[in-house]
Amino acid sequence: MVELPPQLSTPQLSSVELGDAMLITTWTDGVDRSFHYVWLRDNCPCSNCRHPVVWERTGDPALIALDLRAQTVALTATGLQISWPDGHQTDFSAGWLHEHAYDKHSRRATRRVLQTWTTDEVQGNPPTAEFSQIMTDDAALLNWLVQLQRDGFTIVKGLASAEGASADLARRVAFLRDSNFGETFEVRSEPQPDSLAYTSVKLTAHTDLVSRECQPGVQFLHCLTNEATGGESILVDGFAVAEELRRTAPHHWETLTRIPATFRYENIDTDVVASSPVIHLDYRGEYFEIRYSNALWAPLDCDEDDVLPFYAADQAFTALLRDPRFEYAF
Repeated sequence: MVELPPQLSTPQLSSVELGDAMLITTWTDGVDRSFHYVWLRDNCPCSNCRHPVVWERTGDPALIALDLRAQTVALTATGLQISWPDGHQTDFSAGWLHEHAYDKHSRRATRRVLQTWTTDEVQGNPPTAEFSQIMTDDAALLNWLVQLQRDGFTIVKGLASAEGASADLARRVAFLRDSNFGETFEVRSEPQPDSLAYTSVKLTAHTDLVSRECQPGVQFLHCLTNEATGGESILVDGFAVAEELRRTAPHHWETLTRIPATFRYENIDTDVVASSPVIHLDYRGEYFEIRYSNALWAPLDCDEDDVLPFYAADQAFTALLRDPRFEYAF
């Protein structure tokens, strides 16, 4: 069953009126949503304003008068129609307007609600999916992606023990991103390793490719064989740990959101460096990513007054990452 987010259930337009600088619309959910005229004109979907094949804008928003006002507006069977002073007409569907509404109510409703987990919450009942269903059923694919976005991980069962099976799964979603390790790589102990991942050294919780500008969006790890003692997978919900740090030590949380750490990976062929806060927030102040790997710290480069606060915050964060409350091993 496809479980769509509640905001995808669209109310209907009930009335519309011309304001001074904005079009005011009323909806059957009781919410008034207003749209600036310059924004509406810029987003006109007609074939004169967008290329009919590639669907990119052909109009120039820099040429739209900021004091533009619609001449008339009328409700239609599917949405509304606007007439502009130059004779141009724009038709919008109610669904499109609702999806892109930017009033405070609409922006709050479409924000992703952070859902985190602890060990007790996933132990014995981790999110799972079946490979064959994902590969053949679009509804199963959608459910899996919703699950992955919600929980941050899923265990996919039923892959063949063969190289390339995980790549086939990844390509069911999108393209593979290349790196200095290649599109795919094998994690195994090697006599001349170029990463700790290729040794028998125990790895604590970390994020991969921290020294690259863009960390992986989603990683696919596929165990073909395990002939060694140990080798359990350890997963930690980094956002759950960040929230616990914010609750128990907000000054450390603020430090790790503000001071950038530097990460570096180098060998005979490669030298890759990136800087980012360990707890990376987006423009809304919401969690964007965790970037953490104690194996790839480069020398800290920050104001001298920030050095000790950073190390203190990192130690507090690391202690929580290794707390059994947050480590899920399998």
